[in-house]
Amino acid sequence: MNAEPAPTLSAALLATAQRWPDRAALICPRHRLTHADLAEAAGRLAGVYRRLGVGSGDRVACSVGNRCEYLVAMAAAWSLGAVHVAVDHRSTAPELAAVIAKTGAGTLIYEPGDDRTNPYAVPAAVRRRHPDVQVVVVTDHLAPAELVRWTVDDAGRPEPGDGPAPDDPAIVFISSGTTGTPKATVGFHGNLAGRWRALAGWLEFRPQDVHLAQLPLSHGFGMMMALSGLLAGGCLVLLDRFSPEAALQAVGTHGVTVLNGAPAHFTLLLDRLDPAVHQVDTLRFSVGTAGSFRPELVNEIWERLAVDLMVMYGSSEGIGVATKDAEDVLRGSVGRPEPGSVRVVDSRHEPLPTGTVGEIAFSRSTYPVRYYGEAPPPDPWYYSGDLGHLDEQGRLYIHGRQAHQIDRGGLKVDPVEVEQALLRCPDVADAAVFGRADPMVGETVCACVQPVTGRHPDLLVLRAELSQRLAPFKLPEELCLLDEIPRTAIGKVDLPRLREAARTPAQRLERR
Repeated sequence: MNAEPAPTLSAALLATAQRWPDRAALICPRHRLTHADLAEAAGRLAGVYRRLGVGSGDRVACSVGNRCEYLVAMAAAWSLGAVHVAVDHRSTAPELAAVIAKTGAGTLIYEPGDDRTNPYAVPAAVRRRHPDVQVVVVTDHLAPAELVRWTVDDAGRPEPGDGPAPDDPAIVFISSGTTGTPKATVGFHGNLAGRWRALAGWLEFRPQDVHLAQLPLSHGFGMMMALSGLLAGGCLVLLDRFSPEAALQAVGTHGVTVLNGAPAHFTLLLDRLDPAVHQVDTLRFSVGTAGSFRPELVNEIWERLAVDLMVMYGSSEGIGVATKDAEDVLRGSVGRPEPGSVRVVDSRHEPLPTGTVGEIAFSRSTYPVRYYGEAPPPDPWYYSGDLGHLDEQGRLYIHGRQAHQIDRGGLKVDPVEVEQALLRCPDVADAAVFGRADPMVGETVCACVQPVTGRHPDLLVLRAELSQRLAPFKLPEELCLLDEIPRTAIGKVDLPRLREAARTPAQRLERR
């Protein structure tokens, strides 16, 4: 690591390229870039951005999957002092339009999806709502004249800008928040550069490391782990969609040394692991998040993968607690926060005694949570909406969500958003949505529907209809048909009664 830390993420990436220019930085199915290649490609794309009018402080929304182009697009925005807005690349046109409205993004870089008949339908729909938005599409094919086509291989002279200042915003993550209201969480260059380089040092990341980037780069944890590895001089092997077979193949093909994932990823990977077929002896370290790691799973990771496991708990807001202590991990703890940085509170936000389960709160002096376009809140504590407790030794344990929001594999789903989408379906008279505990992904989305008289809603049909308005991870995996949605006297969903009524779903999506 450099003795003098770079003050911004843009400067840190350039310093990495200067120190290890010829080391592999990014590997995806169509490209293999060194650190120097990454810097040059980002400089060329910065020229495209500049000609579109992008400058310091402007927001560039990025709807691209886990591929080399994502990191190039982000680095290009940073080199101009622009702000990278991270968007799930499976987002629908209404979701993208809402993000643009929320952040004021004037430019969208977009990767066409699987719709071969009309691959540009989403950016076209976004531009109908936001006519002034410039769209850059990642494609080798012809694109409509109003869109700007770009690929990593495009020729041109690098045109990076002067870069940002340490106090400038670097990245915005879109998070539903504990209330279900979309939040644009902002991270700043100096803070993130310092934190991510410090994390790389704590985890003893090396320039020789090869990291399997199978978690979405648009998600806080996926981005943090990717950049921490990259800034240490390492290489990212990018998987756009996780499958245990693809992950195991990538480990063997590229000599992956660092593996990240949720409990579901590790469970599926271990289920498919065949020592006679798969080579995993290059692995040396793993990082887990987005769920509780059972002692049985921890032991299996240690024994069959022969790696250490660090467990991390956090959110897009920038908070985080982690441990690589074996005893803490086996106990189910996520680590020991700095004294005074975390407390557990009751419904009035009063501290609870040690060992008592309540809402986890983080000190803003330690975790400076900020939302884009909003002034810092006066309350010195950030209330996470998660339930947990602290033990006598200061270890933190997570007990799930306090609010009704669904945590599906680390991705937050707002039940109200899904309910509103369901109510637009012709077979649905009333609807309520909740999360059902699931050992693989933490929680699954369960939809309870009161059918229109004479109609018979079908789960697959509803999912197809909802897919036009919701990202895939928000789609219900269970459907319960009820004569009436139980509600309180003031019209709110009575969740305890709803859960009882929906104990046995009428239809359940089968996992492959």
